[in-house]
Amino acid sequence: MKFAHMADIHLGAASDQALKRLEVETLERAVNVCLEEGVDFMIISGDLFHVNIPDLAVVRDSVRVLMKFVATGRKIYVVYGSHDFSPNSTSIIDILEEAGVLVRVGKPQAVEGKLRPSVVRDGRSGALLTGISGRRASLERQAFLDLDREYLQGLRGFKIFVFHTGIEEVRKEGERYEGIPSTDLPRGFDYYAGGHIHRRIEVTKGMNLVFPGPLFTGWGADMEVTVKGEKRGMYIVEADGGVKPRFVDMTPLGGIFKEFQATGLSPQVLNGRLMAFAVEADVAGKLVVVKVFGELSTGKTAEVDFNGFREALAKRGAVYLHLSRGQLRSREMVAVTVGGSEPGEIEEKVFAELAGAVKVGEGTLKEEPVKAAKDLLMQLRVPKREGETESDYESRFMEAAVRVLGIGKFLEGE
Repeated sequence: MKFAHMADIHLGAASDQALKRLEVETLERAVNVCLEEGVDFMIISGDLFHVNIPDLAVVRDSVRVLMKFVATGRKIYVVYGSHDFSPNSTSIIDILEEAGVLVRVGKPQAVEGKLRPSVVRDGRSGALLTGISGRRASLERQAFLDLDREYLQGLRGFKIFVFHTGIEEVRKEGERYEGIPSTDLPRGFDYYAGGHIHRRIEVTKGMNLVFPGPLFTGWGADMEVTVKGEKRGMYIVEADGGVKPRFVDMTPLGGIFKEFQATGLSPQVLNGRLMAFAVEADVAGKLVVVKVFGELSTGKTAEVDFNGFREALAKRGAVYLHLSRGQLRSREMVAVTVGGSEPGEIEEKVFAELAGAVKVGEGTLKEEPVKAAKDLLMQLRVPKREGETESDYESRFMEAAVRVLGIGKFLEGE
């Protein structure tokens, strides 16, 4: 048999129109490769979408692409990722499964106090697929401990375990994910299809454990790693007397990375250096990632003309500028200053710093202020739905905010 394995596509992560097009185009290229290769089925190990209820235009475009594969009679098997998992509402994954676009494997069921994730047999190849979906904050870890390992080990056939969580043994210095030891994975599977870690990993000693990394590179630190040379793509896996994973490069475009140390510079001098780079660098058709950091000698950070810098790069044909300026500061600035390279890391540090600034008597904001703030921010990131009125959008957000903050009973009392 032959199958494809991809993960962490994060459709809908990009707000820029050029990147949105590249997200879908890259997925379409991947599906076309799967069709050309004659794979029996596809696996997506979580985070197909960036949020559990994405913009409907993103859903429409992605369904159009995925149905090219499904229309041939073949299946696309998925688990929830930490981004497209929804603890309180129906996920878009559930809707697409109901429509016959996807098949979710590993649906949890309890048997005699143990977890037996549902097993799906692929009709074309005979492969058995099961697994565990990812959840926010790595809450899926308990599920691995509760697995009915004897039942899973007793399954007969070519077995694939699909999951979306990090593995502790492969964590690199500086990576901030929580994971499980590889010993928590059930034994006896022919292939372990991992997701969640945003880089390519192959572990062949004792097991066939593969993380393909993100198919696309549309957000945050992924862009920096990509322009520095990390390849992005998926795996085609052949099973014929052995398991042979082969990486297929799907990197959508090249890029340039540049750092600007602003310490000791005035905004005017920094502006000059930014514009010189914009004029001299070969940016046409490329993704540009720029980091600006340090403490200005005079003036304010608002005097740095980042908009003009962005426009100058666009005029010279840059596809997109990813600008990291969170660590740029001035001596006149009065604000919370935190360090970090990942947006999530910076957000958490800022929330922790400001947690005591809001005085509340009850609710989640008092008990778990950082978690409440992060959950509220996640709700703010859910876009307005196609055809939804402003009033309906505001009502939906207010309901979500009340739930996140745990203040429903107080409002009912009023």
